[in-house]
Amino acid sequence: MSVQFFVPARPASTDIETVLQAAVQSRAIAPFDPTLVAFVADFAKSILLDRSARVYPELIVMANFFKAGNVAKLKDELTTANSSLSVARGLVFHIAPSNVDSVFLYSSLISLLCGNVNLIRISRGSGPQVSFILDKLATLLAGEHAALADRFYVLTYEHCDAITSLISSYCHMRVVWGGDETVKKIRSLPLRPTAAELCFPDRFSAAMLRADGVLACDGPALAQLAGRFFNDAIWFAQQACSSPRLVAWIGTPEECDAARARFWQAFEAQLKDKEYENSPGMAMDRFVTACLVATDPLHRETSALPFPTRILLGSERLADIKHVHCGNGLFYEQCFATVPAFLQTLTDREQTLSVFGVEGTEMAGYLRDVPLRSLDRVTKIGQALDFGHVWDGYNLLASFTRQIPVYL
Repeated sequence: MSVQFFVPARPASTDIETVLQAAVQSRAIAPFDPTLVAFVADFAKSILLDRSARVYPELIVMANFFKAGNVAKLKDELTTANSSLSVARGLVFHIAPSNVDSVFLYSSLISLLCGNVNLIRISRGSGPQVSFILDKLATLLAGEHAALADRFYVLTYEHCDAITSLISSYCHMRVVWGGDETVKKIRSLPLRPTAAELCFPDRFSAAMLRADGVLACDGPALAQLAGRFFNDAIWFAQQACSSPRLVAWIGTPEECDAARARFWQAFEAQLKDKEYENSPGMAMDRFVTACLVATDPLHRETSALPFPTRILLGSERLADIKHVHCGNGLFYEQCFATVPAFLQTLTDREQTLSVFGVEGTEMAGYLRDVPLRSLDRVTKIGQALDFGHVWDGYNLLASFTRQIPVYL
């Protein structure tokens, strides 16, 4: 079985079964042991102090999440939430997505902090930011944090059910990031009876803006709003599950039309000052998707086809049309008279709703009446990509630990 190890750079063995046998016999380490906290803090610091990391803004965001102060808050969250003894689950097998490779760091580092041994499979075609990450990890685990080298493996192999099944037969937990088909395929491969599983399949996210709020913005405020929306939508070319692909406008038809025109003008002004990817392939994806959607009964209007491409739809619930959204600078738009009217169109496919013009208390009231299993996150516009230890409705601190009540 051909498996390539990236981290540690020189594992004790490159035979995957030998690695797995050793991993399940690893010594127990308590969640947030000082050695684990120090390693994660040093990893975050190594990124933040490296000037070359500035070309990867998503890594800067990730490194800030794992700074010592925030890690201390995560520890407090785990210890104060449980009266039972929190212990690690054991060996955790992470399958990283191919579209946003760096997301594996969030789940795997939280899992490490919880005391687990981690084995992460990344795609062979990972980008330069992943190579940057791997160099940092390998250097730290070959140096002062060498004692943790057998608790954090990053590897790759061609799609191979035999290898995935072998690892799954040993692991105590499996974490799958990927599209719906990937999740279905991996779920068909059995786990040991006592193992748990977390799956993060395809999701669809939206932004909701109150039209009168946009119209009330002065020039600087509108530019700031457009800049925050750019960060949410364009950093990963809308391939991140929390990046908005739909923009819902709330107000009268006249307010929505005026707010749309004003907002997109401000957004296009942002494009002049920012770097972003817009390859010929991305442009073709938008064109093909626009042609497909143009045949749907919900279609109302398509903007001219530069970047971004905007498609105005009717206010009915979207269904199959969500599956043909390509990202890459394409936005569906819908207009609704009220917030509840929009929320009633949501399904279990929706993950993040980034909001402008609605305050938290008001929004909480609306959320009590949303359809079952719709929405997992609500944020301000500009925070859609911010990671938290609660993701897709799962508390990762709780998921990566077991609770042992002691009745003595």
